[in-house]
Amino acid sequence: MYPIQLKPIYDKTIWANDKLTSLRHIEEEGYGTCWEISAHSYCTNEVINGIYKGKTLMELIQEKPKEMLGEVPFEKMLRLAYLDAKEDLSIQVHPYNSYALEHENDLGKTESWYVLDAKPGATLVAGTTTRDKSVIQKAVEEENLEPYLRKVDIEAGDFILIPAGMLHALGAGIFAIEIGTNSNTTYRFYDYNRVDAQGNKRELHLKKSFDVADFSLQSQKISNPYMEGQHKILVDCDEFVVELYDIKDTLTLDTEGKKFHTLTFVQEDAKILYGQNSLSVKYTENVFIPASLGSYTIQGHGRVLVAYSKI
Repeated sequence: MYPIQLKPIYDKTIWANDKLTSLRHIEEEGYGTCWEISAHSYCTNEVINGIYKGKTLMELIQEKPKEMLGEVPFEKMLRLAYLDAKEDLSIQVHPYNSYALEHENDLGKTESWYVLDAKPGATLVAGTTTRDKSVIQKAVEEENLEPYLRKVDIEAGDFILIPAGMLHALGAGIFAIEIGTNSNTTYRFYDYNRVDAQGNKRELHLKKSFDVADFSLQSQKISNPYMEGQHKILVDCDEFVVELYDIKDTLTLDTEGKKFHTLTFVQEDAKILYGQNSLSVKYTENVFIPASLGSYTIQGHGRVLVAYSKI
């Protein structure tokens, strides 16, 4: 096996900015979301390099589960996507596994955000200022939820975990990579009374949201100024691990044949060396490293995020 590059899948949203599309020289506007690594029934990326070019990531995992995932079950596959927000995203909550499997035929969702860029004064929502469900219910009925949203100041380099059950929303002017579990189930809790291009308000999912919401949940951001040679574990939860490396010349990692890695290049271009081969990668690119690859080296200067599932 070899490091796998994938064709991004762009989705249009009413809150889209143009940061990512400008970086990638895409002329069409309105793409707020881009699925970078996905093997989900909603959509799965196409391989664009090597002998498996033209296959989808889902097909490749189904054909070669051990080589691709190692000891990680498919249910613990990760999904990576960019969010590029010109406006505040709707307030959302994700279900946990048991609820999602029963009601959506999908998995629950825990995710994390690493911020590549943020306008001055940008904020995101991570939890509420009250644990009292009745207070939140009344606020929703009165369309006055905003005073109870816990706002977090955010800037480039910050990282935050968004567990299942926590109300959350990315704020205006933030460009982030989302690293999370393999789910596409989102319940929209509040949408600032916005309308779409046809003048219609978007659907809310209040009953399901209240079924799964835990108003005691809050997350703290982790700030990450660049430091050459730095290594940090940003999160180590039941679902996945995300590590940050500020590379000085080279970084060698090893899947040990047990688990796949995902790589997100959040600062500079770089090169992946494996065996006698090499692969050039660009800023913002995400690469899937199959479990069977074993040892590989990242060559360059800059920051990379390495994510993998817990076995």
